[in-house]
Amino acid sequence: MKQLPFWRLWLALCFFMTTNPESLLAQTNPVAPQLEFVCELKVKIDPALVIGETPHGTRRVIPITGGTFSGPNFNGTIINGGADWQVVRPDGTAELNALYTLKTDDGTLIYINNRGIRVATPEVAKRIANGEKVSPSEYYFRAIPSFETPPGKYDWLMKTLFVSKGIRDPEGVIIQVWKLL
Repeated sequence: MKQLPFWRLWLALCFFMTTNPESLLAQTNPVAPQLEFVCELKVKIDPALVIGETPHGTRRVIPITGGTFSGPNFNGTIINGGADWQVVRPDGTAELNALYTLKTDDGTLIYINNRGIRVATPEVAKRIANGEKVSPSEYYFRAIPSFETPPGKYDWLMKTLFVSKGIRDPEGVIIQVWKLL
């Protein structure tokens, strides 16, 4: 097989880059995905059940006792019976894994698994634990919710990625959810 001279390869590459500028642009000038607001959950909780120190950190369970959610495409309630299974690492970072059920206004049940982290200084964490109102700017609380739905009206929730921002409130937890476009 005959090899092409270097100058022909170089010329072909230059031609490709000028006729397909998107390929070059995608590599040198990335554009961040956009977000679209989906809903806000107002989650009611009971006090933490502290299991204690484990090899991974302090294990605790936060019972989810109800609440509401609302957004442009669906509204409803949060069913009593879920929980947030947490590990607080030695550095104070809380690893979150909240599992619970939503019930839409039309009666559809939706399972949600919201995994994330909350990072706060020891002083801020103590204020939150004492039930004080603390500005969300004083801590980092983000998660990645995933949903499971029956086929139909809400199955779009299983075909999309989401990100959420958490706000710890003395009354519970507020979770604001955005769709990653």
